[in-house]
Amino acid sequence: MKGVGGKCLDVDGGQSADGTKVQVWTCNGTAAQRWTAGGDGTLKALGKCLDVSGGGTVDGTRIQLWTCNGTGAQQWVARPDGTVRNPQSGKCLDASGGTWNDGTPVHLWTCHTGPNQKWVLP
Repeated sequence: MKGVGGKCLDVDGGQSADGTKVQVWTCNGTAAQRWTAGGDGTLKALGKCLDVSGGGTVDGTRIQLWTCNGTGAQQWVARPDGTVRNPQSGKCLDASGGTWNDGTPVHLWTCHTGPNQKWVLP
C-alpha cells in the first residue's frame, strides 16, 4: 500500500505484537509492507489488522496493528478520491505532519484529500 512521497504503509520493525505502530517508510518489499484487502473491509499485514486505537474517532487517534476482531475500528473503505476512510469515525487514514520521513506515524484525521491522505491499495 503506497502513500505520500511514494512511501509504503509499514508495520514498525516488522513486529506483529498488538499495538505496534503503523508508519510510512521507504518501500522495501518486506512482509511489514505487504497489506492485503480482505473482503470484510479489513486491511491486513503480518496476519493482523490495521486498527484505530481504542476505536477512537477524534483527529490524531493512533493507527496500529491489532488482532483482527471484527470491530468498526478495523473497517476501511477506499474512496474514489484516493482516501481510505474508517466508516466508524468518518475520518481518513492520514500520514501525520507536513513532512513524511521514514517513521512518520499514521493516524485518523478529518478527510481533506491532501497528498498525505492519498493511498494506493494492493
